[in-house]
Amino acid sequence: MQILFLIIGLLIGAALTGLLVQNKRKGLEAELLLARQQTDSEVRQRRDTEARLAAAADQLAALQQQLTAAKVAVSAVQAQLDTERRQHDEEEARRSERQARLEDERREQQLHRERQLQQQFEAQLETVREQFQNLAARVMDHTADRLKTQNTESMQTLTAPLRENISKLHEAIAQTNQETARSTASLAQQLKAMAEQTEKIDHTANRLTNVMRGGSKIQGNWGELILTEILEQNGFREGVNYDVQQTLTDERGQALTNDESGRRMIPDVVLHYPKNEDVIIDAKMSIEAYEQYVNTDSEALRKKYADDLVRSIRTQFMGLARRDYSSYVRPPRHAIDFVIMFVPNEGALQLALATDKRLWSEAFERHVFITSQQNLMAILKMIEVAWRQYTQTENQLRVYSLAEELLKRVGEFIKRFDKVKRDIETLGKDYEDAYNKAYTGRQSIVQKANELKQLGVKESGNQPIPEAEVELA
Repeated sequence: MQILFLIIGLLIGAALTGLLVQNKRKGLEAELLLARQQTDSEVRQRRDTEARLAAAADQLAALQQQLTAAKVAVSAVQAQLDTERRQHDEEEARRSERQARLEDERREQQLHRERQLQQQFEAQLETVREQFQNLAARVMDHTADRLKTQNTESMQTLTAPLRENISKLHEAIAQTNQETARSTASLAQQLKAMAEQTEKIDHTANRLTNVMRGGSKIQGNWGELILTEILEQNGFREGVNYDVQQTLTDERGQALTNDESGRRMIPDVVLHYPKNEDVIIDAKMSIEAYEQYVNTDSEALRKKYADDLVRSIRTQFMGLARRDYSSYVRPPRHAIDFVIMFVPNEGALQLALATDKRLWSEAFERHVFITSQQNLMAILKMIEVAWRQYTQTENQLRVYSLAEELLKRVGEFIKRFDKVKRDIETLGKDYEDAYNKAYTGRQSIVQKANELKQLGVKESGNQPIPEAEVELA
């Protein structure tokens, strides 16, 4: 019985031992599986890390190559800029030298012409002076010595207005000659100067246009800047020959507003002509579509961008036509019935005009004159010539007015001079009669005084009585 229990106990112990061993083995297997999974995850992470490191190394190498290329490009651009700056400085020095030489030649010609005119005028003036002096001498020879002083003072008084008018006429003629000399300067020099200015402005505008990628407001400001620079380089003065961003006002000085939009009428530039006439100029920039056109190689896209450029310019001149600036200019000023639409980018305008042949005429029919820099330079030259001719005309009218006044004064002088002659002759007769009554004859005052002296009347020692001029029988 005890043996049976012992056997049963052994069996039970063995069974329990087997269960414990089996549980332990399963635990170890689970731990082993978990360890393998962790090892696989770490291997994958390490591989991913190695792949990212390799990609980062490739990117770093590419960036280093790009940096090297950028440094080379920057060096090339800097060298090009230095070359352009040096060429510009050299060209500016040559231009200044040419300008100084031309200015010296013009000044020398002007001085020579002025000296000739001065000599001619002085010769004519000397001839007139000699004639007057001879005439005065002939008249004065017939007067008595006691009237010489009075006659000289009268002559000076009468000839003073004549001398003044001759002086004014001299000044007016000299001023007119100066204006004429300036206006008749060499045409080749003017055209050359205009071409140099145009080339310089085109170069500046093209370079700045390439870097300008701002919005419409920035582009508009740039167009206005180019416009004012052109005006200044052509000798126009702000506030005198033109006004910038000036609000149009009525006769009472109140700001005018557009009938459709209700917005104030503020053109970019109002250019003043002679005789209170104005020209409205508005700068418009259309470069976005043009830049896209230039930078693409696709013919389809180039056609699209060219059409976009035409639409942009058409929209701009239609807007100017609706604003109708000219009709809002109030007396005493008057504006011509056209608005000049200035497009600073020559290439963009030429592309638009080539794309749509009717674009310019369509704008012109709406009283909008589209122009680029070169045409605007020609227009400004014509306006400058008009100003100069107007000034010359004013000077000529002044000369004519002074000449008329001079002739009028000469007529008055001759009339007064004849009257002086008659007065002198009358005075001479009166003097002769008075002298005869005082000194000549037995009935003269002096003779009667001498008779009284002979009768015993005492004469004054300071004022003795002279002898009478008694004719012998």
